[in-house]
Amino acid sequence: MNMLELTDKEIYELGMKALTDKLGDAETQRFIRQCQPGTGDYSVDRRELLANLPDIDTLAKRIQARGVARENEERARARRFAASQSEIQKMTDLEIYEIGSRVLTKALGVAGSMNFLRQCQELNGGYPTDRIESTEEAEENIKFYTTLLQLNPNIVEDYIRRGNAYSYIRNHAKAIADYNMAIALKPEYAKAYYRRGVAYAKNAEYTKAIADYNEVILRDPDHADAYRSRGEAWQHLKEQKKANADLTVAKALEMDTVPSAGV
Repeated sequence: MNMLELTDKEIYELGMKALTDKLGDAETQRFIRQCQPGTGDYSVDRRELLANLPDIDTLAKRIQARGVARENEERARARRFAASQSEIQKMTDLEIYEIGSRVLTKALGVAGSMNFLRQCQELNGGYPTDRIESTEEAEENIKFYTTLLQLNPNIVEDYIRRGNAYSYIRNHAKAIADYNMAIALKPEYAKAYYRRGVAYAKNAEYTKAIADYNEVILRDPDHADAYRSRGEAWQHLKEQKKANADLTVAKALEMDTVPSAGV
């Protein structure tokens, strides 16, 4: 399985299943609430080790002691990882994060686990990595994802992200072409239909936009944004009754929706 070719939603679902199988539901939520990667700052260890410029014998003893301590910690980590869910429930948040990170890396690989953590951080209120805030940024994204797609033309999310960049600079034809490619690769992926619908709406092609929002709602009936966007498209077509119905549903869903990843 090539993780690079999976959608964000597929990676999120795989990660959640792996975490739940190992940690259980409650501890998976404890893991998700943390989602703060460590710094990996090894310079701290180095400064402690070389404090006060010790002689070579003292330095050798410190290195040996540090090595023994790390071996003991690795054995402790292995014991924690092998623990049952009932034992895991008694662990600290830090220990659960350690186990969950190991589970994700084993299930998704390094790239997949980083993608999963990024999505969790966004759901916890972090900065959306897909947000574009300037024409310069959009143009840089177009160059970047074009390069990636030349290396691997089967990455659905890269077509969507490049399409988003084209949409930002109002090159709707190229944006729609990229969303078409994403849909061809993943015909059941609601996110691709939603983004194409938005591009059609920006291009004043409201009937086509509504058709795409219909596809989103067919695949994800609780997609509040799709209802809201479809309602706005109906307004442009002077179909106020249909617009009101969709906007009412959108508002109800937004008041009662638990955030989900991948769309």
